[in-house]
Amino acid sequence: MLLLALVGAAGLGIMGQATGERMFRGSWEFSRLGGPWLIAGFAGGAVGGWRRRGSGLLLGAVAGAVIVGAGSVAYYLLSYSAGENGARQAATLGIGWGTAGLAVGGILGLLGAAYSTSLARRERPGGGRPAASWLHGAALGTLGGLLIGEAVALLWVWDGPSLRAMALLEGVGGVALVIAGSLGRSWRFVAGAMVFAALSAVVAPAATTLLRESLRMIGWAGA
Repeated sequence: MLLLALVGAAGLGIMGQATGERMFRGSWEFSRLGGPWLIAGFAGGAVGGWRRRGSGLLLGAVAGAVIVGAGSVAYYLLSYSAGENGARQAATLGIGWGTAGLAVGGILGLLGAAYSTSLARRERPGGGRPAASWLHGAALGTLGGLLIGEAVALLWVWDGPSLRAMALLEGVGGVALVIAGSLGRSWRFVAGAMVFAALSAVVAPAATTLLRESLRMIGWAGA
């Protein structure tokens, strides 16, 4: 599991650099989004907690933390530029974003594990456990709400038409995730997904802005 998480982290770091070099149309705009990192942390947690019980939550949290935290470090190591100042800047930002990534990734991994562990096993139509259905829906809804909330925060600060279009797509993707994931599920799942999507969408813009502004204090100059 640790090896798989490290592979995922390396993939995130490489993705961040490759998309920054216009690998495809809109790749630079795509690389500015936090959405892929949010989804990767959630997915890592889902794999870590797959069909496990209580231990799955811990494994999922660790997997998410490793993927996002180590992925952030890998991203800045790959952005290393020649010269002492470039190396120092890469190290500073890598430590800063890596620390933030451990915390954020741990939360996302916990959500992913809650979605896939046996405590939140996929409910059969017309049956299943009520508590599990609520938890399952809440986990998916929170991820969708985070995507929506980050999109709102980015739309607030981004001026470029192409950047705003990419942020809007992330928000639409968050809405689509919640709606598509709720199809065919019980009312408990749907209610959990919708309530937690709304709550996280309200909280995420402020949290996203606070995180970004905090990291500007150590020299980060991203969008």
